[in-house]
Amino acid sequence: MLLALVGCSDLNSSQASSDPLIREHELRIPEELRYELTNDLGEKIGLGIFESELNSVDLSEIVLQERYSRAGNASISDTITTRVSASDFLGLGGTRKVEPTEQFKIEAISYTWEIAEDDLGKPILHKTDNLAGQKSPNKKKLPDMEIYANSSSFWLWRQLPLALGYTTSYVAVDPFEEKWQMVIISVPQSEILQTSFGEIPVWRVLIRSGRATRSAWIEQSAPYRVLKWDNGQTVMTLVD
Repeated sequence: MLLALVGCSDLNSSQASSDPLIREHELRIPEELRYELTNDLGEKIGLGIFESELNSVDLSEIVLQERYSRAGNASISDTITTRVSASDFLGLGGTRKVEPTEQFKIEAISYTWEIAEDDLGKPILHKTDNLAGQKSPNKKKLPDMEIYANSSSFWLWRQLPLALGYTTSYVAVDPFEEKWQMVIISVPQSEILQTSFGEIPVWRVLIRSGRATRSAWIEQSAPYRVLKWDNGQTVMTLVD
């Protein structure tokens, strides 16, 4: 679900910043966060569970997982798993599985992806549709620079040294659309956000990719959680 929240960029690699992204804050690992999903009318439409842990097979990797369920149904309808490097948080690979639902006209989705290298050592996206019986993956060239996974966004933003007037940019890959995008981050203001667990000082963070600009409200102090995310259609609010 988060994959669809940040639109794909129309920019090319020459417009993307080549400066490395500076990460300042460490994540709490392992961790589990729960988000309530509401529509633009304020009606509850689902629940999202965000988990992070070290890969038990390879400690050089962090495994991030999002699990979504619809309101009134505890069954998981959408699962997104992302592997990132523990040292620099760059995207490595992952999977997504969406259960079909006739009521909402949602078709089944199941794919696996990874960032590999071509014969010249340049990064390339490999994506395999698990439902189509593909013998070889679809391949998409990526810019020769640091690539983050779009599905790692909530965790990545928390590590940034946010402050009033802060701005940065990075390149993210969206395996669902098989595209890459430049994401521009800026912090225009400080706010006090009313939450179920009190009034919390937050940075209002603008996330721009392509023609879309979205808002996230992120704690100003540890553990720097994303307390609220608004993509214009769906609002995700941290509940515990």
